[in-house]
Amino acid sequence: MSYPKKLSAETILEAALACVEAQGLEALSMRSLATELGVSPNALYRYYPSKSDLSVALADAGGRILLDALRDSSAGLPPLLALRATARAYLGFARSRPALYAVKMQHGHGQPTGQVPPSHTEVWAFVMGLTAALHTRHDPRDLAVAMWASLHGLVELDRADLLDGRDPAVALDVMLDVTLSGLMAQQATSP
Repeated sequence: MSYPKKLSAETILEAALACVEAQGLEALSMRSLATELGVSPNALYRYYPSKSDLSVALADAGGRILLDALRDSSAGLPPLLALRATARAYLGFARSRPALYAVKMQHGHGQPTGQVPPSHTEVWAFVMGLTAALHTRHDPRDLAVAMWASLHGLVELDRADLLDGRDPAVALDVMLDVTLSGLMAQQATSP
């Protein structure tokens, strides 16, 4: 069986990304994607054996976009300012690309498929590098988990419209002021 020359893993992923961002992951199907690309559904399976595989690829793409935003926002900054900048970049990613953020959260940690996208490991390593540079009494992993939990919680409150009309960026600044003040105090008293 021959496959159209225009079809590639990249073109499929690009079309899937556009669909997810316009309509959400629920609207994505191999059949609708094939129709959009002008191919038979079977042609897609050559590149992505299942919708789950495609979802993992989408989560990986989201992770790469997030990682680029985190790196760009923190480039050249000292550790505490880098942590603040990456938190803002995380919120910015979640707010500007809500469907992709949802895919990243749903499929970016090995759930439900058991496949962990490579970008997940890269994002986590980047964040661990930031938290390790802080030199606090906290384990860098625990600090990274606490920061992620706070950020993810804020994003989810925003997504559910539970912030009572408050700007999530303001809530983020308050959260960061409190967290970073505590970290700075620890650094000042550390030997």
